[in-house]
Amino acid sequence: MLFLASCSSSKNAPVAPRKDFKGNWTITSARVEGVEGKINVTAFDDAPLTCFEGSEWVLPNNGYGSYTINAGGDCPGGARQILWSQRVNGGTTLFNFKKQDGVKKSDSKHIAEGYSLEVTSFADNSFEARSPVQFEGKTIYIIYNFQKR
Repeated sequence: MLFLASCSSSKNAPVAPRKDFKGNWTITSARVEGVEGKINVTAFDDAPLTCFEGSEWVLPNNGYGSYTINAGGDCPGGARQILWSQRVNGGTTLFNFKKQDGVKKSDSKHIAEGYSLEVTSFADNSFEARSPVQFEGKTIYIIYNFQKR
């Protein structure tokens, strides 16, 4: 399954400033909503969705961060370099990132494809973000829960 999210709006979505995303985060859960039964999802064109549970995300002020997946089972462990940003679109906060592995920082702005997650809740030490994805003619959501470390 391709995981490139659209940027639709959510009602009553929180507006969270960029400074609130800075820091170190762990994904405590990753799940799919809106479909019956179990489906195999490859998140961020990288690894099975379950591999992202326990992944560590480093989001520094300069935008050049990373996420690290723990190795084991079907999970290809290791760090991935990203360029992250936050923006508000129609009152919805979006957490965006592009993969940067093997790309020089000076060339990073030339990468057009990336990922956009709608932030559906935000607190001092946690946030939930979702990605709407088309699946068999309907919209389902991949939900990620982040906890600050």
